[in-house]
Amino acid sequence: MGDKDDYLTAYRVFFEKFAATVDPKDQLPVNIAGYTITQSELPGEVLYWTAEYLSEINCPPTLMTTLRRIVLDEVLIAAKKNPDEYGYDTDKCEYEALRLMQAVTSKVNDVCLRYLDNSKLDTLPPPPPMSQRGHRSASSAVKNLRRVMEDRHVEISNLEALFGIETTEPTGFYAVYDGHAGSAAATYCAAHLHQYLVESPYFRRDLQQALHDAFIRTDAEFVRKSHQKRAAGGSTAVVVCVRGGRLAAAWAGDSLALLVKRMGLMQLVNPHKPDRPDETIRIQSSGGIVMYMGTWRVNGQLAVSRAIGEYTII
Repeated sequence: MGDKDDYLTAYRVFFEKFAATVDPKDQLPVNIAGYTITQSELPGEVLYWTAEYLSEINCPPTLMTTLRRIVLDEVLIAAKKNPDEYGYDTDKCEYEALRLMQAVTSKVNDVCLRYLDNSKLDTLPPPPPMSQRGHRSASSAVKNLRRVMEDRHVEISNLEALFGIETTEPTGFYAVYDGHAGSAAATYCAAHLHQYLVESPYFRRDLQQALHDAFIRTDAEFVRKSHQKRAAGGSTAVVVCVRGGRLAAAWAGDSLALLVKRMGLMQLVNPHKPDRPDETIRIQSSGGIVMYMGTWRVNGQLAVSRAIGEYTII
């Protein structure tokens, strides 16, 4: 059996299992934050929901990026042709999240069922060579005692492949978003921060500046939604990007990133906490206060001094 037969066999098993278990009448196959979605936010939401849906049904990692790209391309065309079917409100120029999510997951169903046909299955590209697959990663998340999980994490081994960018040096993207006062901000980050990173004009030539742009834009776009009932709260963010032999880290808040190598450990970030002298000065100069209430808090509320969202704190 050749390499082509190997990966196509694995893909065929996945699609057959999908066909046997899919419930096309499921109205909530993935969780949604509930805020409305603009045209510019559409790619990030489609890619995020598709990944969540496919992960739940154990899509092979080597197939995941291909399916996400196919779904995104077809949704962008279909939503432009038939906006009403995708929950688009022409008066507000926004998509209603529930209807959009249902249309997207329906598209995922259509795409996956399509490849039960062997002639179509054979058109799927092979997995990329190892040099283009990025770094191996693993993750785990624990909810602890909270009623709902407010945190999100993202692992993308090749950003360029996901967004259809040709490159010989793929960028790996790894992020943790620690939400508070709800999961909306963390969910927004998980869907969009890497989208805005790729859309930065600096993405190809200055990863550090591109990360800065992505953090600023993510915060600004989420804050614009803060008038919506389900777009409250905030989230810390810590991101590590790996490109070639270079690593870049960016953060807002007190989440940590550590580099461990040959029994050595290096902390990559300097957490933003209210009792950090420079953060205390910045908060006070902005009209806020830092109070000790068992732990240092901004305005007696947040135990972190920076976050995506939560603009009303200071």
